[in-house]
Amino acid sequence: MYKLKRRKLLTSILLAVFILSTLALSGCGSDEKAEAAREWTLVNPQGVAKVDVIKLNPHPTTLEGKTVVLRWNGKENGDNLLDGIADQLQKNVKDIKVIKVYETMPETVGYGVNKMGPEVIEKIAALKPDLVIGGQAD
Repeated sequence: MYKLKRRKLLTSILLAVFILSTLALSGCGSDEKAEAAREWTLVNPQGVAKVDVIKLNPHPTTLEGKTVVLRWNGKENGDNLLDGIADQLQKNVKDIKVIKVYETMPETVGYGVNKMGPEVIEKIAALKPDLVIGGQAD
């Protein structure tokens, strides 16, 4: 019976210590200002994102007589892909002008904001292309 009383007393003391430490750590009963409420944003753990529909720009119905700019981001074999596209376009489309900016403007080769900044985009836009084809590979 003594062991039972001792066990109850020990359990009660441990429970009281746990409750008091929880209250103390949570700031309850302190004179300091309570922590400001936080605002939480719940996200879907499945990773499903809502995508808004955007209107695409008009595409040319034919490439005959058009200017096509080929741009490479510098990754391995992307230039080979674009060279093949240039060959096929020149063989199969009449009066097409193909500009390989990765050869004529080396500053366009690369990816990221540092490489494809507004000044590079303006240089490509100055060529007045009807279509820009970007090639990336690995």
